Amino acid sequence: MEARAVAPLPRGRRPIPGLDAVILAGGRGSRLGGVSKGDLEVGGRRLIDVALGAAHDAGASRTIVVGAVDVQAPAELIREEPPFGGPAAGLAAALPSVSAPWLLLLACDLPRAPALVELLIEASGRGPEASDGATDGEADTDGEGSPPAPAEEAASAHGAPVGGPDGFVVVDRDGRPQWLAGIYRTTALKRALEHAAAASGAHALALRHVLEPLALTRVPDRRGASADIDTPEQLAAARADAVDADSTADSVDGAAERAGATQQTITAHGRTQRP
Repeated sequence: MEARAVAPLPRGRRPIPGLDAVILAGGRGSRLGGVSKGDLEVGGRRLIDVALGAAHDAGASRTIVVGAVDVQAPAELIREEPPFGGPAAGLAAALPSVSAPWLLLLACDLPRAPALVELLIEASGRGPEASDGATDGEADTDGEGSPPAPAEEAASAHGAPVGGPDGFVVVDRDGRPQWLAGIYRTTALKRALEHAAAASGAHALALRHVLEPLALTRVPDRRGASADIDTPEQLAAARADAVDADSTADSVDGAAERAGATQQTITAHGRTQRP
């Protein structure tokens, strides 16, 4: 693989002992000409670095990347065997290394991964004092509701926790769960994967078949932040959006600088100095 610059992890939220992260980057990128999706750049950053930054900002104590892509410590890199087995196989390869009770699961091709993680953190009530959450129905992602109440994990007759959901998954504007944008209870994931892969293994197993039976709180994505990159057209659109976002940020910064310059013209006596 061609050597690529690896961005250092940004400084962010202090690690949360109860949360690990797994980022899946082992796809073929067939519709993109066979490139490594994680190495694609959007807005001047590799997609894998965007995902790593999102996991870091979420407070993940440990981040495991599955795939053939360069990452910088403390992120850990592993490969599923055989490779290109799909998301369920990548998850199966990573799960033995996960020890935290909750797992942030992300794809590497989400240019707006930080926004998605923000939704999930808010909906799940994760924070410096993480707790198991109990919610019913649709999560409140507008900041007006309270975090889920703490609950003890207990197994029901069906193996699902009584005190709260098995996890939180982002749902796009069309109502489709984005399985690779979620926070899941680790024990529930392990049980579900073991059950789904019992017959023929995890290789080529659809991740939907693993996660769909879980009791998940759906987190609506009303801003389209869950749009991923599978095609050249989607890549071009993501890069155009990044340029627009940079232009907007520059305009805001410019306005702030002008406001600051105006403020500096106020004298100590409160009179405005004319140019």
